[in-house]
Amino acid sequence: MIGYSDSSKDAGKICASWNQYKTQEEILKLAKKYKIEVKFFHGRGGSAGRGGGPIQATLRSQPPKSVNGKIRITNQGEVIQQKYGYEPLAKYNLCSYIGAVVEATLNPPPIPKKNWRNLIEKMSDISKRSYRKNINDNSDFINYFKTVTPHISLGKLSIGSRPSKRKNIDNIKSLRAIPWVFAWTQIRLMLPAWLGSAEALRYSSIKKFRKTLLDMEKNWPFFNSMMDILDMVISKADPEISKIYEDNLADKKLKRVGKKLRFQFNVIKNLNKKITPKEIIKIRKQFRSSVIIRNIYSEILNIVQAIVIKKLNQKKIKSINKKYLDDALMTSIAGISAAMKNTG
Repeated sequence: MIGYSDSSKDAGKICASWNQYKTQEEILKLAKKYKIEVKFFHGRGGSAGRGGGPIQATLRSQPPKSVNGKIRITNQGEVIQQKYGYEPLAKYNLCSYIGAVVEATLNPPPIPKKNWRNLIEKMSDISKRSYRKNINDNSDFINYFKTVTPHISLGKLSIGSRPSKRKNIDNIKSLRAIPWVFAWTQIRLMLPAWLGSAEALRYSSIKKFRKTLLDMEKNWPFFNSMMDILDMVISKADPEISKIYEDNLADKKLKRVGKKLRFQFNVIKNLNKKITPKEIIKIRKQFRSSVIIRNIYSEILNIVQAIVIKKLNQKKIKSINKKYLDDALMTSIAGISAAMKNTG
């Protein structure tokens, strides 16, 4: 089984994706040597930080010969309702899976070139170090997460089969991946899908790697899919919304954390435009039109949510008022989740 959730939470999206790819390659080598039939089980959530994405692109981006006519996938959380809650939609999605498996089997992706591997290996290492530096070296980071996001309230939603924490410890390792991703999505930072990527993209965008990067984007489905998902996240994220939460909930110390995160996101946004071929940007823009429309409607929910959390944090609050505020918070969470689509 390929685990996407905790690996991304531990090392960031780029590093996790590349190491999952390499691990499958190693397993395939061992299986061939000892004549073992392998069927990979992909534990995919709905969000980019948990392995989410279009199934066709997902299977094309796997190592050559890793699909081989068979695949096993688990869909989790709200993805089940979105994909299988309506019979015609369920049939469509199942047919998409069948088509994706056939295509990946009969027309497998190319074996990565040596210069591709060298560049993505360096990007993986850079992004991992940057991701862990943000999370582990900054004592205010977890406090920012706890203060500004509605992560505590997520435990009241009937969206998971397990508690939101493994133990009563206040660090990232104690948090389960679903609330970790879900909470960042609520405040529109989408952090698990891009944190650590700024330095990696900056490194790869220098003139020395320009041709290699262009070759990877056009001819390597793994890299193309990874950048496509990053572009999708960029179109859904709105770092300015996080300021609303900070104004209502954070002190000056925590606002500095938010300012740093927004700076890193803007670097990624600009680099994505710089390193992506114009024809690919044009195609992706056509796919994002519905996302942009939904973003407009969800903004008011973000404003309401931040104000409601502030009121719920007040020490003196009447029980009747608390009930109404709790209902308003749950409604805002559900609404934002519906607008963002791949949240869990």
